[in-house]
Amino acid sequence: MSALESNRFNVYVFEGGSRSSKTYSLIQFFIVYAINNWQRSNRIVIARKKGTWLSSTVWTDFKNILLETGLYNDCKINNTLKTIQMYSTSFEFVGLDDVQRLHGLTSDIFWINEAMEASKDDFDQLEQRCARFSILDYNPSAEEHWIYDNVCTREDCYFDHSTMLDNPFIPANMKRKIESYEPTEYNYSQGTADKRKWLIYGLGKRSKIEGLIFENYTIIKEVPIWVKRRWYGLDFGYSNDPTACSENGFLDNAIYIDEKFYETNLLSTDIIKKFKRMPRLKIWSESADPRLIAEIYNAGFNIQPVEKYHGSVEAGIDFMKSKKLYITENSINAKKELDNYTYQQDKNGKWLNVPVDDYNHIIDEVRYCCMMELMGRKQVSKGLEAFNH
Repeated sequence: MSALESNRFNVYVFEGGSRSSKTYSLIQFFIVYAINNWQRSNRIVIARKKGTWLSSTVWTDFKNILLETGLYNDCKINNTLKTIQMYSTSFEFVGLDDVQRLHGLTSDIFWINEAMEASKDDFDQLEQRCARFSILDYNPSAEEHWIYDNVCTREDCYFDHSTMLDNPFIPANMKRKIESYEPTEYNYSQGTADKRKWLIYGLGKRSKIEGLIFENYTIIKEVPIWVKRRWYGLDFGYSNDPTACSENGFLDNAIYIDEKFYETNLLSTDIIKKFKRMPRLKIWSESADPRLIAEIYNAGFNIQPVEKYHGSVEAGIDFMKSKKLYITENSINAKKELDNYTYQQDKNGKWLNVPVDDYNHIIDEVRYCCMMELMGRKQVSKGLEAFNH
């Protein structure tokens, strides 16, 4: 607030590691700003590269925080247009891919969430129609970027750096996971050390992507209707890891991925409810939880466990790397995994042909489909009957 009250800055940049509370704190700031300026008309634009990504992140977070603070019923919320009216302040949530709306949009204040996804032209279009100030936040996942060159160097730019250590409310499991990336002897022995991830998500520092397993993929609006070979992949999780599911298609040497759900704390009844709302397809799942598989199978779904002996993780990854990858624009967690799934390094910095066991829930279930449907041997043992006894 002191930086804002100084009237010295026109753009505020918040760079930081994962779980450093950037997004949460900025939402709190905007709520307080709306309360303090209740007599002043404000038009605040909150943007992210894709409208679908915005919907499942900051739009949902904003409404949840309004609920937590008891202010939700004081606001007029339009879920279709994605607007929130709070006193005399209007919040408009916009995808930067909505070009026509973006180029004619005026604002008093705008905020680009996960700004490294945005282009300089996106920023310029918003800034030239902004009356007061702008905010950018991001994890520094690149060594070179227009934000560093064209925004952070400005005299009217306020810069703030944060890490998870600045967030006293970070859940212990999340903190433990981020700390597992630190390149220590113990983490190397556990296969979790990742210098790049530690720099970016632990220390919030700029680092180029090295050791990335999937270097190229294409974002599409939806899977083409002519992709007929389709299956669901399912990777189980619960409290720490999500249960992940996507619809996976294959055509002409290309794999198509459409994320369906990616949530923690799902019981078998929750998973079954989700599948009941989806078209019926064969489901390939991990084989680690026979009881869960049996419950889904007994609910009437064609779910099959992956044969552990059908191929190694590395073979499945190599197969996926040999194909073109397409993901739908609403597959936000699939994108995050592809952007962060890396090979392990030893303590001398040598890359190993073994992936880090992280950012791989959707990737794993896509791999299950590839292994069982596309990599040769398709006969599945009658192990499913064993699950039902």
